[in-house]
Order: sequence, then structure tokens, then C-alpha cells
Amino acid sequence: MNALLLPKPVLKTILKLLWLVFILLNSACEQHSEPESAINKIATDDENRLVFLVHPYDTPSQLITRFQPLCSYLEKQTGHSIKLELASSYVNQIRRISNGSADLAYMGPTPFLRAQDHYLKGQTQKLIPLAAEAINGQVGYHSVIVVSSGSPVQFLRQLKGHSVAFGAPHSFSSHYAPRTLLAAAGLGFTDLLDYAFLGSHERVALAVLHGDFDAGGLRQSVAEKYAHREPGLKIIKTSPPLPPHLIVARPGFDKQLAERIKEALLKPTADFTKAGSALGTGIYFVYPDLSLFQSARKVVQAIEARTEVPEQW
Repeated sequence: MNALLLPKPVLKTILKLLWLVFILLNSACEQHSEPESAINKIATDDENRLVFLVHPYDTPSQLITRFQPLCSYLEKQTGHSIKLELASSYVNQIRRISNGSADLAYMGPTPFLRAQDHYLKGQTQKLIPLAAEAINGQVGYHSVIVVSSGSPVQFLRQLKGHSVAFGAPHSFSSHYAPRTLLAAAGLGFTDLLDYAFLGSHERVALAVLHGDFDAGGLRQSVAEKYAHREPGLKIIKTSPPLPPHLIVARPGFDKQLAERIKEALLKPTADFTKAGSALGTGIYFVYPDLSLFQSARKVVQAIEARTEVPEQW
């Protein structure tokens, strides 16, 4: 049958379909011919996407601002799409990175030890430490105990009969380290008027500022951030250097990809500038020295062995 004898509506439909096929074929050819290095091409399918998990030690907005540039940097260096996710709790982070439902994580000393010693106890494959956080030339950080600026309390022993706020039970710098400082001053939970776990460092700072608690234990950098907010915070005790936070990979993570991420962190390119600035002034990554965690392990064991440990722990 002559095409010209076809009804006009049918003819128009055929022509549209032919034009659509032409566009699709032309697009496929262009994509096939476009040169692009595999290392620079970011995979977006679920199979290649990596989940980077951060524990909730600060507000969600602050954590996203701090870690999204790092994920973008690692995307560019590895060619893998990396999705930043915030764990709902410290326990949630430990469980997910241990069971493989997250691929990478930024972890504090206690969550890291908890995963290795409890969740992965007896397992041949453990979390893979990729890099340790350093700040202004120092590997590690400090915990502090604070009171409001107007408080008459100047020494830890004066907190007997007062209320003290802590962060999350699994937090080293807002639970275990402050508990150790109090113990060194002869104080335990039974010596306090009251205590509570508020979940995050920021909540501890705000609780002391608002007068809900007489004192609080938290990370020094968070305390300094809130130090000048009315009525102000006063540090009455600072811990020795604590083991650093780590970037880790889940058990069984691809070895070649792990090495690529490790190199991107330990030997950063110029693209790391934005990520480094977002993480904080003077922050960079160094080779993870796990011997630094032995003292932290002893602190955790000592605190947990005390009969005063709360039931929820």
C-alpha cells in the first residue's frame, strides 16, 4: 500500500515514532563516543553507591554542612556516588557499620571499640580503619567539664551534691572521659544530686547554659563554640588527649577501593581544600595508630565495671 494513501493521523503517529527512534539512537551514539575516565565518572546506581554514616554528636544541619563536602571530595576521587546519612543514635551507627548496611563511617573511640569488641566479637573480618582525624598538628581531641560562667564551682570536687549532664552513653568525650575525670576527683554517680544522658554534646552545652544542670561533660570544641553565649560557659577541667575519631570501612569492604579512599584522605589533592575547611579549622587526616585506643579500652572497661553504671547501659 502506498504510504501516501494512509490516513493522516496514522501517518503523523508513524513519523513521530521514527523521529523518537532517531533521537534515542543519536543520543546513544554520542554517549558511547564521549571519552570519560572511569575514575572521574561518578556512578549513580544503587549497586555502586556508598553510604557514609555519621553519629549524631551535633545538630543535623551542622553535621550535613561539615561532612557533605567530604563525601563530594571522596566521590570525585573514587568515582563512586557517596550518600551522607546521619545515624539516629550512636548504637544505630555501630549496628549499621558492623552489619554492612553502611559502607563508611566517621566514628568516635567508644563506638569503634564497641563495634570491634562486641558487635564483631569472634569475627575474622572487623571494621577497617582508613584514617584518623588530626587537629592543628595533634592527633586526638579533648573532653571538658563545664559550668556556667556565673557558677561558684571552680573544682570538680565541688560538684558533690550538684547535677551533671552527659551526652550519649556510648560517647567517649561526653560520658566515659567526664566520668573518669569525676572519678579521679573522688566523685561517682551516687555523689551527685542528679545526672542524665541528653544524647548530644550540643544539648549538654545548652542544658548548662539554661541552668537545667549545674555542670556538663562534652567535647572541648563544642564547649568553645557555646562558651560566649549568654550567660557563658566556664571550663573547670580538661582531659588529657583522647584517641582520635576515625574514618572506617565496614567489614569485607573492597580492598582496592579502601586503599583509594585511604590515599585520598592521607594524601589529599587540591580538591580537599573545601572539604577540609568544612570539617573545621586545622583538621586533616593521618595514618590510624590503633595503639592509641588501648587506654580508651581500659577506661571503658573500668567505668563499665563500676556498680554505679546506669541500668539503661
